[in-house]
Amino acid sequence: MEKRSEERERKIERLTKAKEHGQNIVIDLEFSHLMTSMEINSLVQQIMYCYAVNGRCAYPGHLWLTGCKEDMETQLKRLPGFDRWIIEKESTSYIEALHVQKENLVYLTADADTTLEDLDPKHIYIVGGLVDRNRWKGITVRKAKEQGIQTARLPIGNYLKMLSSQVLTVNQVIEILLKYLETRDWKASFFQVIPQRKRCEADADENGVKEKDNSSESQKKLKGSEEEVGENESK
Repeated sequence: MEKRSEERERKIERLTKAKEHGQNIVIDLEFSHLMTSMEINSLVQQIMYCYAVNGRCAYPGHLWLTGCKEDMETQLKRLPGFDRWIIEKESTSYIEALHVQKENLVYLTADADTTLEDLDPKHIYIVGGLVDRNRWKGITVRKAKEQGIQTARLPIGNYLKMLSSQVLTVNQVIEILLKYLETRDWKASFFQVIPQRKRCEADADENGVKEKDNSSESQKKLKGSEEEVGENESK
């Protein structure tokens, strides 16, 4: 019990420091009207996983939820301890909440022309909170261009081949960014997070059983996030 209490205090300290010095990462929740209740629930679970993973990082990012309102807000508030999460929660859009830093906003989208080479601590990276993006292909890049903000895509194609599109879940994108902040190594970050089933056989064989185990471990963490977050935030 004492050990858990100490770890909880260390986690709070890390996340509090990240508010001042961590990489700002936004999850754009303005797409809830395009999703079914089941898809919204799936996104809420992914957000919970993002928060749990970030809390375990030695150098966590500073997470933002923007456009957090209506059905999305209602579902998020049902999560255990959500009101005590050390995270920015904004009912307004990121354009409004971060208008003074508009020149530093970068929307991460697989449809961008520019490839992200590194994470700039001055930049604020935005991830679209949308489930089943294949149904809404191009929606995030169009939104960013209409708003006049920068766009970039993760350099996935430089390091591995995907079996289908390079569209990843919200939690996978966030975890890749957090891994990169820790390692400054895109290849290691991609192979530790992207499941083998999404990669071509050559890439899977090259990295062998170790990467298969990492994918399996990631799934276990996803399933256990609710219990972990609830336990850590309810005390």
